[in-house]
Amino acid sequence: MSLQTRSMERTSAGEKQQTWHQYRIFIEEMNSLIGSALVEEFRNDNENDFNPNIIVGNGESLPRGATKLINAADPKELGQVVLDCDIVIFHQNYCRAEYAYKLLKHGQYQQTKTFILISNPMTWSTTPLKDRKNDETAMRQSMGGETEEQPFLKKYDKFTENDLPLRKIHFLERLKHLEQQIMVCDKPQMHAYIITPGLVYGNGEDILYDLFKTAWMTPDAELPIYGDGNNIIPMIHVNDLANIVNKTVQLTPNERYIFAVDYENMTQKKLITTIAKSVGNGFTKNVTTATEKMLTINVWMRSTQVFESDDQYIDAKKNPIIIWQCKEGFAKNILKIREQFKLYRGLDTVKLIVHGGTASGKSNLCKQLANFYRIPHIQIKPLIQELIEQQSDLGELVRTTLQQVKEQLVSEALAIFEAEKKKKKVPKGQPEPVFDPSGIQPRLPDSVLIQIYRWRLDQNDAQNLGYVLDGFPKTLEQYEKLFLNEEGQLLESIKPKGVIYLEYPDEQLKEKAKQIIDNPRYVEDQVVKRLANFRKNNEQLLQQYEQFDIKRISDQENAFEQSKDFITRNGPILVLQDVKDEEVVQTEEQQDDVTPSPQVNSSQQDKVSAAQQSQVQQSQVGPKKKGDQLNKSINESRLSKDNKKLTDEQKQDLIRQQERELLDQRSQPLRQYLADNVVPFLTEGLINICEKHPENPLQFLADFLEQKGNELQALGQ
Repeated sequence: MSLQTRSMERTSAGEKQQTWHQYRIFIEEMNSLIGSALVEEFRNDNENDFNPNIIVGNGESLPRGATKLINAADPKELGQVVLDCDIVIFHQNYCRAEYAYKLLKHGQYQQTKTFILISNPMTWSTTPLKDRKNDETAMRQSMGGETEEQPFLKKYDKFTENDLPLRKIHFLERLKHLEQQIMVCDKPQMHAYIITPGLVYGNGEDILYDLFKTAWMTPDAELPIYGDGNNIIPMIHVNDLANIVNKTVQLTPNERYIFAVDYENMTQKKLITTIAKSVGNGFTKNVTTATEKMLTINVWMRSTQVFESDDQYIDAKKNPIIIWQCKEGFAKNILKIREQFKLYRGLDTVKLIVHGGTASGKSNLCKQLANFYRIPHIQIKPLIQELIEQQSDLGELVRTTLQQVKEQLVSEALAIFEAEKKKKKVPKGQPEPVFDPSGIQPRLPDSVLIQIYRWRLDQNDAQNLGYVLDGFPKTLEQYEKLFLNEEGQLLESIKPKGVIYLEYPDEQLKEKAKQIIDNPRYVEDQVVKRLANFRKNNEQLLQQYEQFDIKRISDQENAFEQSKDFITRNGPILVLQDVKDEEVVQTEEQQDDVTPSPQVNSSQQDKVSAAQQSQVQQSQVGPKKKGDQLNKSINESRLSKDNKKLTDEQKQDLIRQQERELLDQRSQPLRQYLADNVVPFLTEGLINICEKHPENPLQFLADFLEQKGNELQALGQ
């Protein structure tokens, strides 16, 4: 909901006219995860294009909905903007936040202003959990819809905003000092608030970004759990945090200190396991060293009741003021969060069906595409074998069905064998024929096949990266059962984005089938029969495939290149992992077609390398974590492999370059400190020297800097 005030007036024609009040809002770091969510929350240009809110702030680029970028490192410019704005929100640089707060505290202005400091949950990290004194709190939490899944939580109570005096801070002293000033602010024209969020998640991710990236990109990754993982982590979706900030500005509550956390009792172990199961392969491991301090926090906070009804434990759900996106928390909304990560990071999926007749080369092309784009190659035989070995309900269904089908086929074949045996008398001296059921191969019915394919398409790697379906579906009925729901609508989560049709004439397919030896399925009569079935169902399937775009390929030699061009028809596709060093090799046929694999020449390899260097297309409203994008790790991986091919001199040059980059990275904090606190004033002094040409420029500069320091000290900076 956008921040706005409305008044209703009647026009001469009797119609109602809306009058909008325009707010001037400063938001720090507008390109960050929190900053971009705040911009989206407070912008109202999509509703009011006459006098929308004016949103200014600092950042790398001007986000959609914002009006102007400023240089927050310039105290003069920052001060002018802060004093000019109605709403000022800081969430990252607490030094600048303190400077802005003191300007508003001691400045002279007529209109009421609101100052919001989004604090850090680490300020509570050294405070011991609050012991439970009685069972009343447990009853209230239960009535509030909260569940206690971990038994050890029964020992403790949640912190509320009233427990602020219990907080113990052993670091972040500057932030603590700023919070203390805000808590005692008594200026009538100024509303000042501290909002302490939990671990912020959602959209493109920030703190959880590395965990998402690892689970997304690495098939065999084990996500780390620090210690036993039972520490309690308060959390909140970034859009819910932005909504709470908006409500605080609108309603101006009496409480100055507000918690912004959801209603979930989240532990580190539950958090990491949820990401592993819903984004990655489900594997985790225990580690002794934490890579992210926020994941070690052990604080149990109650979701704020500031905006709820008086009877906060019973009526909190009836008329909520906060419009929650993830009130129930991270675990219950993980699928939504996963889709947001894909959207805000500009990721795309490659979802293909490779369609064609017998021996058209489907499996070989699927293998090449799967290797290049690092997506699952989905074939029925490996799936069935995997499920036979799997202890699951679907695995049990596959084993039972195969056994039943085989028993039926064996019974029918035995009856035919016995009947034939009675008709023919065995000549004397020759052995009696023996029935051999070993050659009977049972086939699963479509009802079970559809369940197998649905199960595979719903797995995380297929949802995150995409898939290439090898020659399935074969009939219109299979297509409808696989991709349509009960209402006849396409299932958005698994539907393909394109179809590659290997369109070869029957005579060409028969010739290719003759090259396949030692496979009874490719004898001439079997090939003719299978091609007849293919042609029978082909037209109906192609009519359905038209809605996904069809690439018809009739040139076997260039099938792979044409397929890549088709996949990137709407722009480059992010390749999440590096292609293996070895070339694409010819693979044995595993399903119902085999074709000789064309050799991959050097020009094709160059195209492969060029395609893999495509960058992540960042969403316009998506956050950017310290300039990092998913393809950064891809380029690093590719660079490490290219090093093997470099000469000694080239390697030394590369090492020197990497050292320079490392030194540059390590010096960044110092350079930023100088840029924020020294360079602006030194530059101003040098400009004065150039204008006035003093006889002793060094003494003049020293006096100027001393005077500037006294002025800043008087302002409290």
